[in-house]
Amino acid sequence: MMGIKKVGQIGVPVQDRGGLRLLLSLPEKDEFAHASSVIYFQVEDLPAVYNEIATKGVSFPIEPHVAAKIEQTETWMAFFKDTEGNTLALMSEMQV
Repeated sequence: MMGIKKVGQIGVPVQDRGGLRLLLSLPEKDEFAHASSVIYFQVEDLPAVYNEIATKGVSFPIEPHVAAKIEQTETWMAFFKDTEGNTLALMSEMQV
């Protein structure tokens, strides 16, 4: 489909277009059901980045956790809010 290849499935298909991943799904919880998109920041060391920005006052209602495991790769995520209440996330993929 339009040069987009399927790279995994975590309840819904995950699409890849030249390194940019696209996941379209309904909100998992009511707190995420608003007119906004979640932006994911891919980081190499999620625990280190999480600890660094948490000490600067960033609040994480959803702390680091394994969100998906596809073959030998675990996808870790931690969700937080910006100053306008938008949901953002840190994401890291680790080989297991």
